Amino acid sequence: MPFLKASAANKTQLRILLFGVLLSHLGTYMVLPILPIYLKTQKGIDISSIGLILAVTPFAFQAGSLSGGVLADRIGRRTVIALGAWINALALSGYALFNEVPLLILTALISGIGIGLNAPSTKAAISVVASTAENKTTAFSLRGIAANLGTGTAGLLTYFILGGSSSIVFFAASLLYVILGVITWLFLQKGCGDEKCKPIALKEYKEIGRKRAFMVFSLVMVFVWALYTQLSISLPLRAESILSDPGMVSLVWTINSILVILLQTLITRNIIDKIHPMFSLAVGILFIGFGLGTIYFSSNFYWLILSGAIFVFGEMLIVPTMDITITRLGTAKMIGAFFGLSNFVSGLGEGTGKFFGGQLLSLGTSSAAPWLLYSLSGIVISAVLISLRYWKPLRKELDVKKDMNKDERSKFHNLENQFTNFTDWFMGGKKRIQ
Repeated sequence: MPFLKASAANKTQLRILLFGVLLSHLGTYMVLPILPIYLKTQKGIDISSIGLILAVTPFAFQAGSLSGGVLADRIGRRTVIALGAWINALALSGYALFNEVPLLILTALISGIGIGLNAPSTKAAISVVASTAENKTTAFSLRGIAANLGTGTAGLLTYFILGGSSSIVFFAASLLYVILGVITWLFLQKGCGDEKCKPIALKEYKEIGRKRAFMVFSLVMVFVWALYTQLSISLPLRAESILSDPGMVSLVWTINSILVILLQTLITRNIIDKIHPMFSLAVGILFIGFGLGTIYFSSNFYWLILSGAIFVFGEMLIVPTMDITITRLGTAKMIGAFFGLSNFVSGLGEGTGKFFGGQLLSLGTSSAAPWLLYSLSGIVISAVLISLRYWKPLRKELDVKKDMNKDERSKFHNLENQFTNFTDWFMGGKKRIQ
């Protein structure tokens, strides 16, 4: 088992949380890959307005994240996760029901708040359940696998069963979020884990702003997320212009997810665990920028798959590293607030990225300008991340909390030695001893 020091109750709680991650990504990625295409072809909305609608959700996500992180520490994570799921369920139906841009903007706003309540509370809960540093690194890798199981399944459901860009996709995704809320409410423990939720004084939150390493890291992450989010708008719009059936674009996300499921643990063990987090992020953003840039040359579905694969290799380096770094820079008492602020940052980056991405792509997906800018941005952001590796305040914070040696990491990240496969672990099965 990966959590050798965790109690049986914590293992059960983690499985519930991972199942919730799977459901949320299943619901989200049934909608996300086809949403730009759906808004353009079914609703008749121009690309510039599509960029505006898509940008609203990440900006609203900021408000939801800040509120969700604070509320999770005060009233408990179960309530906040369930509430966020139900709010997003309501919003997803709105995409199918409304046709006017103002109403779709309102729908995107509500969706962002719901996701914002859900995401930081879930991450905070995973961090608390994992309890120790070595467990947390494994937990966030498993979270990535669970997320991509949901994402991969979503692409198959959307294309082969629910009919591509049909309105029924949005109602099905809404139902999944309703189920997520119910499961969370019924099975996730109340309060803040083993302890009662304790009110946190306002002055304690001010301490977050005084943590220079965390604040500077968060500022740089705005730009990382701004570039990261370009795939969700650029690839579908490029697919719409080159494919006879644009709905096939959802399969790119399925293939990307399969790659993550197969490779994430290997990358975590052989790369992320062996290099400094800033180096991991720097290399990852280079792959993301290069993957986005290669979309310009795409002329068929297979090239889109190649571009997505390059991008997702960078994603596998970046996403777990960001979460792990937040746990090291944050404090246990206010971990929900730290993840709330982290998600606020990601929302700011995504919203800004989608807005400007929509403006860039309005020049036309055949123009070289957007794709060249994506690649150059990856190089610049990578250079900034490398420089942070040698910035004393951040180096000091990460080195102090780096309490595992190489052998300990190998122990907790060797997938083969811990359990037969992810399904066996999730279902509670143990590796058979030969």
